[in-house]
Amino acid sequence: MSELPNKNRSTMNQSLDKPLFILASNESWASDLLRTAVTSDIAQLEIIRRDDQSFERILRDAPSVVAVELTGPGTHGFDLLRALASHEDTKDIPCIALSPLPDPLIRAAAFAASAEDFMSRLSEPDEVSTRVNTLAKLGMAHTRERMAEAEIAILHKRLHDRAHSLTDSERLVTHLQKSLVVDSALHRNRVDGLVAIGMELNKVQDIHLLMDRILSEARSLIGADAGTVYIRENKSLRFAYAQNDTIANRTGSNDVPRFSSYLLPVTENSIAGWVSVSGESVNIANAYSLEPGCAFQFDHSFDRITGYKTQSVLALPLRTSLGRTVGVLQLINAKDTDGRSRPRFTDSDQSLLSHFASMATVAIERTQLTESIITNMLRMTETRDPIETGPHVKRVAGIAAVLFEEWAHRRGLEGPAFERQRDRLLIAARLHDVGKVGVSDLILKKPAKLDATEYEAVKKHVIIGAKFFLDQQTEFDESSREVALNHHERWDGGGYPGYVDLNGDLLVDPITRQPKLGGKKGEDIPLFARVVAIADVFDALSHKRCYKEAWIERRVLDTIRSEAGHQFDPELVDIFFAKLSGIRDIRELHPDG
Repeated sequence: MSELPNKNRSTMNQSLDKPLFILASNESWASDLLRTAVTSDIAQLEIIRRDDQSFERILRDAPSVVAVELTGPGTHGFDLLRALASHEDTKDIPCIALSPLPDPLIRAAAFAASAEDFMSRLSEPDEVSTRVNTLAKLGMAHTRERMAEAEIAILHKRLHDRAHSLTDSERLVTHLQKSLVVDSALHRNRVDGLVAIGMELNKVQDIHLLMDRILSEARSLIGADAGTVYIRENKSLRFAYAQNDTIANRTGSNDVPRFSSYLLPVTENSIAGWVSVSGESVNIANAYSLEPGCAFQFDHSFDRITGYKTQSVLALPLRTSLGRTVGVLQLINAKDTDGRSRPRFTDSDQSLLSHFASMATVAIERTQLTESIITNMLRMTETRDPIETGPHVKRVAGIAAVLFEEWAHRRGLEGPAFERQRDRLLIAARLHDVGKVGVSDLILKKPAKLDATEYEAVKKHVIIGAKFFLDQQTEFDESSREVALNHHERWDGGGYPGYVDLNGDLLVDPITRQPKLGGKKGEDIPLFARVVAIADVFDALSHKRCYKEAWIERRVLDTIRSEAGHQFDPELVDIFFAKLSGIRDIRELHPDG
């Protein structure tokens, strides 16, 4: 790839009406795409190599827009985006991330690294040209804005130098005004936070992630040292999830005893039981000083086991619009914004949390429905294929989550965006082989090697499975469709089904207008499918099947290692061995029955 001659344009560019556009790339397709889109009437295009000197080149030439191609060895593309976003002289320059495919995970990581826009090799040239033109104008606007801000700063300093300092009375008035609005501001911030939390909860699909978010957000919103989510199961309340800052600080770990097997009877004897039966909220200052005639008593079990001291308690029922109680949300030991103990939860806390509990209830009910649908789909698959057992899909999902967490960590993808993606992967991984319901029992249960015809029949399960998620009624449909369709593709292009639509017909390359032959290769395979592929093969080799015995671990690991760059993404193989201890834990947690 040729580069334009090096020129110091930092001063010259600011005086030009035509913006300078720099592309940092090691791939010819990216250069070709932008040469077509960035015509001379739009901007001046400069192409440089993406290497350790890229940032200095960009800093020196002061472009209006930067495009960074992300593929290739290492993560230099993401590092360059983060470096541009963090430097004072480049943070306002619009950046475009380029990737071979519109992979949603690569897109999310790019935006997390502060990219302004995302394009792929498959983007239409006219669309790229329009978006480039818009960003070029935005970049020039930022330059002019910075010049105007500098002039305003000079004028402001002159005015400030001439202004008299505030008198004591003026300072007092200002202080009183701030005091009058502080309560209003706190209430407004809480309401804004409540709305934001509600939007986030509605994006979570996995029930365990949902309970964790409900508890942590409720504690943060109201101010509580600890809390518990009880889930109602028939006539019992299950101690489903717990968080406790005091215990976490004491042990140096965020792991709090979860009491997953601890069931509390739904009676009026305990606080949570009474809340569940009566549908009323409870707000008490001291759990150990309840009046003798109180309708409920405090259950000391948790405190005895952990050495914790419960005092103030705020417990609310999680009830559906039809009046069915699905659980209890209980917060313990009120504290202020500085982490100091408060005497009790206020009426304002209780009122605000009641709205939060309503949203949490809707989210739990929705997630339980999703979980029920997934469970029924898995049961349907299990009746057809003895391989697709409950423990197998749980192991595959758990291992896939471990691999993806490390992949995301290496790219700085975290927070709600990361959690939503991990949530979608957990569901998609469990449903990766659901298409086997459309394959004959005689083939699936054959205790011997399949012949060519039988193998071709089995291969169709990826398209059958993908069709289950064609309508995209929920957020996880797209990920489940991608995993079902692509988890048998190989990194070297030798997998199946290749570039086909959901009818099995070959797709046409939008650039060459020719059918795309062969299997998908490299990063053309969606990330979730590449992750699930390793998890699925590892689990299949590690356990007995109707056509084979379980392999010893050494043989399995040697096979995974030898297939790096062939069957599997080499970076994910590296992550697999880096996280092997956690993967072994997943395997032991879900043994075959």
